[in-house]
Amino acid sequence: MIPEKGIQDTMEDERPAFIEEAYFSGARISEAIDWCIARQDRELHCEVEGILNATGKEVRFRGRVLKVKKGMLSKSIALFVEEDLRRRKAGELEKVLTVGGDRTSQQDISINQITVQNYLKRNMADDLFYDGRDLQQAVKDLEKMKSQDIACTVWGKRGSDKLPIMIHGTVIGSSTAPAPILPEGSLEIRVEPEEGVGEPKIYHVAQPQLLVGPRYNPNLTVLANKVYIMPYAWKAAPEYRDVVATRNLTVKIKSGKKLIENVSFSLKEGEMLAIIGESGAGKSTTVKALIGDIPSTGVCRIAGIDSRETQKVRHFFGYCPQDLSYMYDTFTPLENIIAFGKQYDIPEWQLIQRGKTLLRDFGILEKGNASSKELSGGQQRRVSIAIALAHNPRVLLMDEPTSGLDPDNRSELWRYLNYINQEYGTSIVVITHYPVEAEFCDKVAVFLRGKSLVAYGSPARLKESMPSRGFAVGIVLHEVDPRALKTLEAVEGAKFVLQRGELLKIFTDEPLEIIAERAVTALKEKGIGVKIVKTKSLGDMVDYYIAITRGLIQGTIEK
Repeated sequence: MIPEKGIQDTMEDERPAFIEEAYFSGARISEAIDWCIARQDRELHCEVEGILNATGKEVRFRGRVLKVKKGMLSKSIALFVEEDLRRRKAGELEKVLTVGGDRTSQQDISINQITVQNYLKRNMADDLFYDGRDLQQAVKDLEKMKSQDIACTVWGKRGSDKLPIMIHGTVIGSSTAPAPILPEGSLEIRVEPEEGVGEPKIYHVAQPQLLVGPRYNPNLTVLANKVYIMPYAWKAAPEYRDVVATRNLTVKIKSGKKLIENVSFSLKEGEMLAIIGESGAGKSTTVKALIGDIPSTGVCRIAGIDSRETQKVRHFFGYCPQDLSYMYDTFTPLENIIAFGKQYDIPEWQLIQRGKTLLRDFGILEKGNASSKELSGGQQRRVSIAIALAHNPRVLLMDEPTSGLDPDNRSELWRYLNYINQEYGTSIVVITHYPVEAEFCDKVAVFLRGKSLVAYGSPARLKESMPSRGFAVGIVLHEVDPRALKTLEAVEGAKFVLQRGELLKIFTDEPLEIIAERAVTALKEKGIGVKIVKTKSLGDMVDYYIAITRGLIQGTIEK
């Protein structure tokens, strides 16, 4: 049995229905920090109420935990602000705020209360936060990275007059140097002019020093209080509502024949989508258009980025083709991850780190020294998924991943897909020719040859569109009898009958108990033995797929 997907119901604000949550008052900031430290590999969020120390105004906001610090003199949590919850906003909040206890003056916010939330999935964020006094560590971390587009935001004081200043730009240099008390780290940040007017400026970012002033132009020197770094700035996506969105997506060949036409659907962050349908119905064509692999018209976006912007959108999806021959069969699984991951400009040390984590999560870390050709089909498929996930994509797209696998390996692979979806928060799109596998996804798209997309929605909604909201009379025969199907189709009130071996399901709009009595009577008159009768048998996605491909029901497309 393929494992069922975890609960994906959402609240009105689209947060998960179940999260681990803890409340702390401002006097208990140490306990809040300990709670975060114990879950530091998880994606943590906070809701904060407190006083903005710079103005004395009350603030209330929601944010994501960037870093926690618990020292002898300083206890703080650094948060990336996601939503300002103040009813009366007096100015914009800084994008990164540090919070401390109810009596602190060292941090941006002295909190009255904080609610910390564990979203029960792994922290996949690449962004980094440093206190101004930790600039040397920032320099050491930046030296490991080879990306040419490292975005950096700095809050601090201008060297010339100590007035507050915030700059945002690109890191173009970093260094460490001896200082009177502690080694000093420094950054050079290129800041582009506002609205493209004027020349870019190069700011020198330094640690606060006690005994000496800035050694550079004081007007272009920032003594840092907070440093926020996005190592892979080219991975920044615009704000978007749906992680995958198509509208009137059409693909046609030179002759003018349309392979798919007016395909429209959307997928929310963290959802799983199964694409099912006949051969030649346009399933793979749709996915290839999604990743910008073939020309198309209409709207087609991944993470808010037009799929036709191939060089940009490729960082936001991972693709697993059906054919596994693209992997280097003489390479080990980890060597394959490194080889393919380098095309995303990710440092090798990070690919090794991520690769080992992925292989461990997929249960094949012990195969790390074996060549890929020595692995079983199921293990090779897991390696291909690990390769596709090495750059932390928002969406994983898979073309018939269970094709050719036996039932045990199919079940195991879906268990891993479910784990990826829940643990990593990755949205997943799976093309499958097994309709039963669609049962374990949030959404299902059904394609028919010559008609493109004919049905889209959650499995429950699609099944509810069948007669009697997806319920049927279920009859199990003692043995298969070729007369049974026509006998039941002739029962008064039966709309259609579906048969799978000894099991037959009668779908009707009339009361199920009455149809059940008529059906049993009709079978007995023909001398057909009945083993079990169930007056409320729930239809499944196999039933739905058979019914829609035979034209017994009309598809519905959920908006």
